[in-house]
Amino acid sequence: MMPLTVWAFDDEEQPAHWQKASERVVTVEAPYIDMRTFAGRGYPVFHVIERGDQILIHKSRSDWFKAETLDGKIGWIARNDLANTYDSEGYALGPSDDGWQDHTQYPYQLGLYAGVIEGAVGYTAFAAYNFTPSLLADIRLTQAFGNFSNLKIASLGMSHFPFPSWRISPFFRIGSGVIQTDPSTIIVQSEDRDDPIVSVGGGWVYHLSSRFLVRLEYDKHIILTTRNVNEEIEEWKAGFGVQF
Repeated sequence: MMPLTVWAFDDEEQPAHWQKASERVVTVEAPYIDMRTFAGRGYPVFHVIERGDQILIHKSRSDWFKAETLDGKIGWIARNDLANTYDSEGYALGPSDDGWQDHTQYPYQLGLYAGVIEGAVGYTAFAAYNFTPSLLADIRLTQAFGNFSNLKIASLGMSHFPFPSWRISPFFRIGSGVIQTDPSTIIVQSEDRDDPIVSVGGGWVYHLSSRFLVRLEYDKHIILTTRNVNEEIEEWKAGFGVQF
């Protein structure tokens, strides 16, 4: 990795909002960069940024960055123009092999899991929304097929990602919902019932690219039965997700 660019400003020369977002201020390494009115090669160039100039990165959209110059010009620059340029945490702003660092700009997620719940084969479909890069809310529907009974689980949950910028990122999850138990044979007369359920767990997310990810998760489910003793079941599962 190229060494980090060192930024040096006098506070009097730097606008106040730049000082508050100093981690997003970078120095241009390319001979020059075209600044366009919007994110796309078809939009007109209205300003040219030269090597050594400083810019403030506001946000990213796919292969484009919305940036601001020291004299107040705001426009869009192509990611390819920021080769060998890094942010304050050492992440490349220019093109990478797969652009996985952009995953935080996509708030919605859909995916599927497959796994094992107390010896039964289970499948889970989920939809999620990222309130922030560290906080995700999800809704899940699970169907498990066992030798003696089948399970259906519907739940809502919240996941916390303490290190959202990591490519392999751990997370912790809590959730609650309803579990339905149905007998799968006529020989064993298991009781049909619906019970509340509380879940705690965690796992890992691996970002294949900015839009595709792989998930590995463990959950412990506590079934709040009407009997004196609650039941606990464990679930291991792996799956994938698509962000948009």
